[in-house]
Amino acid sequence: MNARRDTMIAAQYFVAVSGLAAMRRCLTEPSAVRPRLDDVCRVVEHLDEFPNNLEIPVIEHDVASGYAAWAPRYDGPNPALEAETPIVHALLDGAPRGRALDAACGTGRHAAHLASLGYDVVGVDATDAMLDVARAKLPTSQLLPGRLDALPVDDASVDVLTCSLALTHVAALGPVLREFARVVRPGGWVVTSDMHPIVVALGGTAVFPGEPGTFDIRHVPNLLHGVSEYVTEERDAGLVVDACREAAVPESAITTNPAYAAVPDGVREAFAGLPFILAWRFIRS
Repeated sequence: MNARRDTMIAAQYFVAVSGLAAMRRCLTEPSAVRPRLDDVCRVVEHLDEFPNNLEIPVIEHDVASGYAAWAPRYDGPNPALEAETPIVHALLDGAPRGRALDAACGTGRHAAHLASLGYDVVGVDATDAMLDVARAKLPTSQLLPGRLDALPVDDASVDVLTCSLALTHVAALGPVLREFARVVRPGGWVVTSDMHPIVVALGGTAVFPGEPGTFDIRHVPNLLHGVSEYVTEERDAGLVVDACREAAVPESAITTNPAYAAVPDGVREAFAGLPFILAWRFIRS
């Protein structure tokens, strides 16, 4: 699959957001939910009016076509990166020095950070367009095509491995985490980040902008991996949990949400404080 096209009516999203806001407070603050019901009523009563009647193309990409299209604009504005970058940098504090691998390196964000810290950096990604952007940032680093479950790196050859916002696109964590354990030296660090499973369970996908001037929603689906799956699979791979961090939905994701102009309070109540990013630090045993 390259892309699957469908159409969403804006009212569907406005109602869905208001419903999520109501669900989060229905039992803890029942009286506060009435405004969200009012939002839904206003939308339903005016289904044939702007903006409720907007027909929005929704284009679902597979990983290859999606990230190839996203590559030129991936670095931002991107609320996921805004939330994720600080906690990954914090998890890398005190990491063993030497050689670093950025697996699913994308545009080379973390590879460039590791290089600035003095690491000999290798980057691996399955998308040529992403690697092209990374090469512009890291002209002297080794950047290679490759898959997460078959990294083109020797056994026990790196001291630190990062993998950012990629594991929610793999069908099973086990083979990938075992591959991470294969290439990391004993005592080495593995730092991963992903969309939080709560967001994924609520239907969150990797949404990205289309070409300038287009009005559509493009996205790559995320696959749900629960916290217990991370813990179980890393243990079986020979990795030990050393730290876990979470980040909430940032303000920028709230104010740029497509429903914010129509139901701003609903958007804020739906997403403010919702876990957005889940990051781990594992130690190779």
